[in-house]
Amino acid sequence: MATNGFVRNFKPLGILTEGQIETIHRGALDVLRKTGIQFESKRALRILEKGGCQVDHETSRARMAPELVVQSLEQCPHTFTMRASNPNNSITVGGDSIYFALFSGMRTVDLDTWETRIPTVQDNNDACKIADGLEFVHASTSYTPYCEFVGEPPSMLLPISTWSRLKYFSKISRIGSAVDSHIFEVQMAQAANVDVYGAFEASPPLTFTEAASDCGIACAEAGFPVEPGCGGIMGGSHPATLSAALVTGMAEAMGAIVLIQMVRPGNPIIVNSFDIPQNMRTGSPRFGSISISLYQVCWNQIWRTLYGLPVMNGGVGPSDSKQIDFQNGYEKGLGVLLSAISGANMINTIGGLTGELSYHPVQSVLDNDIAGSITRFLEGVQVTDETLAIDLINEVGPIPGFFLDKVHTMKWWRKETFMPHAADTLPYTEWLKGGKKTALDYARQRADRLLTEYRPSLTPAQETQLDSILEEAREHYRRKGMA
Repeated sequence: MATNGFVRNFKPLGILTEGQIETIHRGALDVLRKTGIQFESKRALRILEKGGCQVDHETSRARMAPELVVQSLEQCPHTFTMRASNPNNSITVGGDSIYFALFSGMRTVDLDTWETRIPTVQDNNDACKIADGLEFVHASTSYTPYCEFVGEPPSMLLPISTWSRLKYFSKISRIGSAVDSHIFEVQMAQAANVDVYGAFEASPPLTFTEAASDCGIACAEAGFPVEPGCGGIMGGSHPATLSAALVTGMAEAMGAIVLIQMVRPGNPIIVNSFDIPQNMRTGSPRFGSISISLYQVCWNQIWRTLYGLPVMNGGVGPSDSKQIDFQNGYEKGLGVLLSAISGANMINTIGGLTGELSYHPVQSVLDNDIAGSITRFLEGVQVTDETLAIDLINEVGPIPGFFLDKVHTMKWWRKETFMPHAADTLPYTEWLKGGKKTALDYARQRADRLLTEYRPSLTPAQETQLDSILEEAREHYRRKGMA
């Protein structure tokens, strides 16, 4: 797996005009100047005030001058590298590189009844091991694969989740943010000698909790990348129109970037969007909506055009479907493809099912095939003397000529045609003889095989140190009466 990821070899999709981009951008700057952002962290407010923001400590509001915001954005690097525990899984984020990441779920799901249950810590460990063997998976969000565990108090969910990923997932991870969890998650990353990136996501509209701010600050101080993100419900916590939701989301992300650049100028940033429209029929978020893709295509275009910053898309991660079915496939597939061709650098999608309610390793195997197919599309078409094969075409000529036995075919067919791992590609008669297996059957088999083949990447000493830090976290929350 190359550290520069999979590269999009053609101009990214854009649907906004230059004038529309500028109008949305100016709208976000105006919101930051007039209304500002509410930071519930007193430490964050002190940093912002010292850095030149107008801070109202009574309302916890920080207002930011446009020139200060622009200066902060211009300090952010366009690319950055992150170290994984397996050096082959280190990544370089930005530019035309694209990576695929796990998407979280609270619970696991039974593949026969489609009912959810609270997973065990071992379920989480096993899901990490399977994801570790998926060739098109490069990273993971925090509280992933699961964010509930049998017999564990809420205070321990993030520390356990990070402990599990750092031990059993040799790729890049995000950390944070719940009360104090980042303290132990940063220590774990340092013990494993890896880079993580910190969640610094808004509580819309225009608010950051103390936990989110403290996580962002701590990661910047440690030299880790930070992921400012918006996650509004369009029609609920964000405005109903896409353009107004973009203004609000951009203001939230920009406000977080200002704080991070004050903590550590030049700290790496990856800007996440996770806006979902409200389903006015049910009152719940409408996961899988094409409106999410419209939002994220615009988001990618704005950040790419104005500042060239790395961008992340999380809204396309889950489907509204409660099963691994046709709806699940088309909602995820369409969304991920549109994110990829519009310039996203990281797409959070692998394994997520039923909104953020559930995750399953078998879903991750199927999503891995979606990522592989999209990766092949992003590579585009090579037009060279060798790929054109003019001499070969002239040599073979018309019928009865054919190309199956040619060296050129042997060399190029696998490069040109992506072959999924968990799809039914058999002729009909062979499918009948083979037991009529479906993609779900093949995915189950591959998940079992990957679990058996898993090999750890950390040393025994590093694993012991992670265990020790996890126990420190447990004792910390016991003293607070939270565990």
